[in-house]
Amino acid sequence: MNRLVPYIRTADGAIQRISDGIYEASGDSLEPYIHKQNLVGWPEPRVFWAKKTGPSLGIAPLPASSPD
Repeated sequence: MNRLVPYIRTADGAIQRISDGIYEASGDSLEPYIHKQNLVGWPEPRVFWAKKTGPSLGIAPLPASSPD
């Protein structure tokens, strides 16, 4: 199982991590979250967005040793 944390990207490009929304997914597929963005200064190294640009919901796989 993969542990995932949701992210939100606003129209102006601001990113917010929804730390109380962590959930487990049974499969390996990230669809429809296919647009990868590397992150700097966040707990996860990358997030996958549903939309390439503009406001979007995203998910980021949690590292295996994450304390969340």
